[in-house]
Amino acid sequence: MEPVQRQRPRGRPQGSKNKPKPPVFLTLEPPMSPYILQVPSGNDVVASINRFCRERSIGLCLLSGSGSVADVTLRQPSPAPPGSSITFHGKFDLLSVSAAFLPPPVSNSFAVSLAGPQGQIIGGFVSGPLISAGPVFVVAASLNNPSYYRLPAEVKQENSSASAEAKEGKGQSPPVSGGGGESCHIEGSDVVWTPAAGAPPEY
Repeated sequence: MEPVQRQRPRGRPQGSKNKPKPPVFLTLEPPMSPYILQVPSGNDVVASINRFCRERSIGLCLLSGSGSVADVTLRQPSPAPPGSSITFHGKFDLLSVSAAFLPPPVSNSFAVSLAGPQGQIIGGFVSGPLISAGPVFVVAASLNNPSYYRLPAEVKQENSSASAEAKEGKGQSPPVSGGGGESCHIEGSDVVWTPAAGAPPEY
């Protein structure tokens, strides 16, 4: 007599269950993190934000700002000599802020638009202390793991008309009166821009 081999049943034995698998958690770091900074009255806004970034080793891109500042020193645009600045005395309201605080090799700059007490609008790159005349709130975002790229220089042939306009100085900023380190008060006619006064149009 030959022994009969039993075939092993296919499939899972009755009563068996799948073992529960542990849950999988994925932690993704967001590319940008929001920040709301408050600078107390009487402090330099630029120095305070720069110190905040240095202590935490982060880079910030300023999106907007609100509050009041006093005695603003702005860099004069070309064709003024390099390093020329002008100081506006008085209290101004922040309209907009554009700045980035990043580690080297990126050069940081701080640009503002301000409104004076009589509706004067001034703006430019800050070239000195920006002292807050009250609580200043700044909305910023940190750039996590930014990538730096050095773009290659692209050589293009400029036509004769473009070179002629460059020689004649077309397209440049209007001349600015005053030399470096000039100080002025925003009173009366000492304004950069004043809204045109006139009667409203008839409908």
